[in-house]
Amino acid sequence: MKKRFTPFGTFLCCMVLFLISGTILAQNKSKDSIIENRCVQLLRDSEKTYEAGRIDAIEGMLLPCIQKDGFSKFEKLQAYRLIILSKLFDGRDEEANRYFLELIKTDPEYQVNPVTDPSEFINLFNSYRTKPIYALGFKVGMNVTRPNSFVPYGVYNTGENTGEYKGLLNLQFGFNADIYLNKKFTLGTDLLLSFKKYQYKNTLLEYTELVSKETQLWLELPVVLKYTMGQQKLRYYLQGGAAVSMMLNSKANITRKDVNTQSNQAIGPDVNTHDLRNMFNYSLVGGGGIRYKAGYGYLVLDVKYMYGLNNISNPDNKYSNSDLVYKYGYIDNNFTLNSLMFSVGYYKSFYKPKKLPTHEK
Repeated sequence: MKKRFTPFGTFLCCMVLFLISGTILAQNKSKDSIIENRCVQLLRDSEKTYEAGRIDAIEGMLLPCIQKDGFSKFEKLQAYRLIILSKLFDGRDEEANRYFLELIKTDPEYQVNPVTDPSEFINLFNSYRTKPIYALGFKVGMNVTRPNSFVPYGVYNTGENTGEYKGLLNLQFGFNADIYLNKKFTLGTDLLLSFKKYQYKNTLLEYTELVSKETQLWLELPVVLKYTMGQQKLRYYLQGGAAVSMMLNSKANITRKDVNTQSNQAIGPDVNTHDLRNMFNYSLVGGGGIRYKAGYGYLVLDVKYMYGLNNISNPDNKYSNSDLVYKYGYIDNNFTLNSLMFSVGYYKSFYKPKKLPTHEK
């Protein structure tokens, strides 16, 4: 005869298992708490042992707690410091160096205290490269893009009327990489996807108004040299460099209206203007920003102005779209493209501690 589990029996079994697992977790937590308390006491005893001059005992007292994660981060740093000091005063420099690397791995931004730390410990710290070597991050922001016309074209007297461009707001986002050259100078680059938009408006032959709103998608790579000022927590920087941008897509929404009645004379779907554009844009870059220390990185407010150098309009395809020429009366001017970009982001610094060449044996 088969035994069946009733709902009550099933519930009872689940409760028993729950109580057993809870008891085991509580015992483990209690065990961890005992280990932590024991390690904290050992750290205090080690400080007294060090002050008493029994430096040979320091490593044996503290190393088991380090290996069993019995310390908080701060306590672990204190433990490593005591072990390093004991090795330095015992003339065992190679072991002191090995433990110093472990200390820096625990906290890459560890700083010595010139008031309380012995000179031997400070000299050891200064013999290593402890500054960050590069930073990686992301950013997102807005841009205003405005063309600058330098040769007008049109189906009208371009000597009297060249039309008017207006910059419109749009979005950009991407990634950043900075290489720290020294305390003041940083080499930085972005890889951005930038959506750019602007408006062209003109009155043709005094009776019809042409409005074109063009939206473009660019892949952009600015490279800049940054000069940094300020304190450790809040820093400012100026930047200058150059950028290359590749157009991925471009389309325009174009309408032509009667000046007096504002009735539509020509309207249609968005026009693909990618073939009317040169694929690459080259720019000079200038700007600045603010960095606020947060963890092992920075919160960043970045401002860039990109001044276009080359003609965006493709002269070979200027008359290739018959709808633009005959339906709307639109012919591209020769123009450059300038953008003002605001971004916010977070950059995380990365460290690789290394013995400085002048201190290597």
